[in-house]
Amino acid sequence: MSAMFVATALFLASCGGNEAAKTEKADAAPEVKTEKVEAAPEKAPEATNETAVNLENGKVVYDKACGACHNPGVAGAAKLDDKVRWEATAANGMETVDEHAIKGFTGEHGAMPAKGGNASLSDQDVKDAVAYMLHTAGVEAK
Repeated sequence: MSAMFVATALFLASCGGNEAAKTEKADAAPEVKTEKVEAAPEKAPEATNETAVNLENGKVVYDKACGACHNPGVAGAAKLDDKVRWEATAANGMETVDEHAIKGFTGEHGAMPAKGGNASLSDQDVKDAVAYMLHTAGVEAK
């Protein structure tokens, strides 16, 4: 019976829980570090036409959709190297030039169909192509 008593006492002692040991384990837990992250600004700064355009894409779009009229000057289209015409066009402001190219326009030299007659072009593609044409003609966009 004394062996049974010793075994039971050892069992109860091992289950009794050592509060110091539990506290040490809790204290040894890894510390989680957090950093304060600033929220993004509510509104991104507005992009200007000069920073929003992609001249490389503009050349691709021009070659596929615009060059057929603007290279030979078909129906009054300003030729790519006609700096005087492009300066007069740019003098209207880029917002107007882009709008005419996107929505279409009839003026003293002829008609510009909306998106050059290619409805699959995005507005940004058209803006890129216009910027490319002005850049190639040596005209500063305003």
